[in-house]
Parts: sequence; C-alpha cells; structure tokens
Amino acid sequence: MNKYMTISRNFSLLITLMIPLVFLSCDNDDEPEGVRLYEGSWSGTYVGSGDNGTWRVEIDDQGNISGTATSFVLSMNFGLSGTVNSEGEFHATTGSASSGTTFTGTLTATDGQGTWENSQTGLSGSWSGYKEEDEGVGGSNNPI
Repeated sequence: MNKYMTISRNFSLLITLMIPLVFLSCDNDDEPEGVRLYEGSWSGTYVGSGDNGTWRVEIDDQGNISGTATSFVLSMNFGLSGTVNSEGEFHATTGSASSGTTFTGTLTATDGQGTWENSQTGLSGSWSGYKEEDEGVGGSNNPI
C-alpha cells in the first residue's frame, strides 16, 4: 500500500506541475507575435531637403522588406529592401548602404514614421506611412 501511495502522490505532483505548462504553451492567435504584426503591404510618402516622393513595400512573416521608392524630383524608381524586427524597428535602403538612401524608423500595427538620409548627397528628411488593409476586408486606408 505504501508503494501505491507513493505512485499516486508522484502522479498528482506531475499533473500539478503540468497544468501551468499547458496554459503557458497555448498560442493566442488574436494578436500576432513578433514581426508577424507588421506583415503585409505598406505605403507612404517621404519629404525633405532636395527630394520627395512615395514608397511602397511588402513585409513578409520573417520581417523582410522589399519594395520601391519613387522620387518625384528625379522621376525615378529605386528598389527598397531591408528588415523590421519584433519591436517595429524599420531599416531599409535603396542602393547600397554606402551610396544609397537609408530609411530608419518605427512601425506600429497600423502606421509608421521615421527619417531618411543619403550621406553621399547630403539629402535627408522624414517619412511616414500606413499598413494597407486587406482589400477583401474593407478596402484601403488613405496615406497619412
């Protein structure tokens, strides 16, 4: 009987320890975690000394940024690529980091803002934008 009570007590202890693990391991799909919060289509504008235009990017579920910046002054499109991390820190460049334009800033779940700079030309300014809604869910937002 002593052996039975030891097994029963150990089993009860094991169950008691496992219950919190079950609750801690549950995934809450109501709020995306990490970079998934920023996944989707984004667009906006940039303004500053010597240049202004628009930008549009896609952010994937890994936080990779790819898209285009369009300069109104130069009448040109530039490839824009970079990353966003789980805190919403946005870092993307056109061209190379040494000769292109760097966009840095912060995203929230719905919008973002920051600064841009081209150290080679001395041009700089600010940017802002928004996350576009899924067309099937209710159309697009207007730019900020």
